Amino acid sequence: MAIRLYEMVGRIFSREQTRQLGHMLEASGMDFVPEAFAGFVVILCALTSIITYLLFVGVAPLRSVLFKLAIMIDSSLVVSSPDFLTLFAALFSIALATGIVCLIAYVSLLLMADERRRRVEDVLPEFLSLSAANVRAGMTIDQAMWYAAKPEFGILSDEVSTVAKKAFGGVPFNLAIDQLTERFNSKAIRRTVALIKQGIASGGKLADILERTADDTRQMATLRKEIATSLIMYVIFIVFAGAIGTPFLFAISGKLVALIEGVFLNINLSDVSAAGYSGSFIMPQKPLITSSEFFIFTVLCCIMTAIFSSLIIGVISKGSKKDGMAYLPFLLIGSLVIFFLMGFLLDTLLSNIYI
Repeated sequence: MAIRLYEMVGRIFSREQTRQLGHMLEASGMDFVPEAFAGFVVILCALTSIITYLLFVGVAPLRSVLFKLAIMIDSSLVVSSPDFLTLFAALFSIALATGIVCLIAYVSLLLMADERRRRVEDVLPEFLSLSAANVRAGMTIDQAMWYAAKPEFGILSDEVSTVAKKAFGGVPFNLAIDQLTERFNSKAIRRTVALIKQGIASGGKLADILERTADDTRQMATLRKEIATSLIMYVIFIVFAGAIGTPFLFAISGKLVALIEGVFLNINLSDVSAAGYSGSFIMPQKPLITSSEFFIFTVLCCIMTAIFSSLIIGVISKGSKKDGMAYLPFLLIGSLVIFFLMGFLLDTLLSNIYI
């Protein structure tokens, strides 16, 4: 019953969006109907939005932050229309909850797909070598891959066994083997499948093709490890700058703004002007921004820095911005933890300072 409800809700998306989601689900190893998964995410977004709205309305610190955000957008509407704050709270809760839930779902699928890809590429050369030996022993390619699917090859053996069963059941092997490219988001798998299909079509020596593909896969794995090792310093620098350095400096700057703001609360600028400093360049000026506004700016900057840092790490380490999204939760949580921790430490150390 619940699955049908999820599928009904998930049909609000287009076929192209559902198809792309289906590819991601297959690559991550989740046997889930795309429409049902999309509907589940939509319902989860709705429930999370309601909870977020209740938190913003019921918790005083969160309500204060929401009020300040609304003031920054349009202070006149907040004063003139009491319903504007309620509408803003609802829209902000929906946007925040939807963004968080969708980000968690997307990153989770990416991490699962990347883990499957890594596990498969680790055993792919040995599997291809064993398949090549079976072909040299006189087996057909589907039989060779069937007998090469040993338990020690893990999920690759399961998927290859499924392909072999389809081929034995009457499905053309060229069509059955395409399932491997859909079940794994791996360039090595796609390249291997393409070479096997070309070898079958041209009548080439499949044993030599499999053996050379296995050697190339080993060399590519070694090359990737060497490249990752040579670029590790760049990744460490970006992680340090995005998750440690930026929130650390922002925490110090925020405390400085709060101290200056406290100083000006105890200064009567009219008395200073009466003392004869009104025309002097040393005339003190009240800060243009408050500590609360700087706090909001800091949190937004930490989020943006974490996003761009993760994208850059993805490009450096794996050559794709999309793969960098897997690092986003860790960088985002790390930067916010460092920021709030440093703020707490600074408040503790400077608690004896009276202005």
